Amino acid sequence: MIMAECHLAAYAQAGFPVVAIASRTKTSAEKVAKRWSIATVHDTPEQLIEDSEVEIVDLAFPPDQQPALIRHALKQPHIKAILAQKPLALSVDEAVKLRDEAAKSGKILSVNQNMRYDQSMRVLKQIIDSGALGDIVFAQIDMHAIPHWQTFLQDYDRLTLANMSVHHLDVLRFLFGDPSEITTLTRKDPRTTFDHSDGITVSTLRFPSGVLAVSLEDVWSGPRQEGYEDDQHINWRVDGTKGVA
Repeated sequence: MIMAECHLAAYAQAGFPVVAIASRTKTSAEKVAKRWSIATVHDTPEQLIEDSEVEIVDLAFPPDQQPALIRHALKQPHIKAILAQKPLALSVDEAVKLRDEAAKSGKILSVNQNMRYDQSMRVLKQIIDSGALGDIVFAQIDMHAIPHWQTFLQDYDRLTLANMSVHHLDVLRFLFGDPSEITTLTRKDPRTTFDHSDGITVSTLRFPSGVLAVSLEDVWSGPRQEGYEDDQHINWRVDGTKGVA
């Protein structure tokens, strides 16, 4: 979905030529190729990676499958860069290994932490760095929305943390650097039927500068029944000694 609806639309708008596509099923790849006028459809992602016409690989595969595809791409002399999805891997150790292997290969490995590239986040970063808000005291990102959980997520030991919180925590690091302390509390989401532990999550971060920040992901967001009204949203706020954004 993200490739067909988002990435390829962005590439078309930017004028970037997409030379080949592959998917877990060739039928799906053929449908998307027809929609976006992509000339070559490969049987497997490995074949696409081995295609000498491909210079940059955009991977949109589940995180348990992604590391092997990244490593395959790092071995190809014609591949210059790889765009991977978040989370990069299912463990920190594996993610660090992939980072180091990419650096050793001389290729670019970028993780699609796209929220830090949102226009509002870019402008917010400029405002903070300019000193217009003074010293930053407190920041928060709060989400009250019901996501669509993809079926492959049922097999993992993390849910909201690896799919929603990962964006918000990354943005806070983009704005304020690495935290010196982080505490996260979780509970199950009553609406999500498969087993999980982190449906609703609240993370508190303390940064060396003194900034205190909160990242809240409420995927319950209230009951859905006749007569119930709600304002689903993802909001952010930054408080400084001279102003608020």
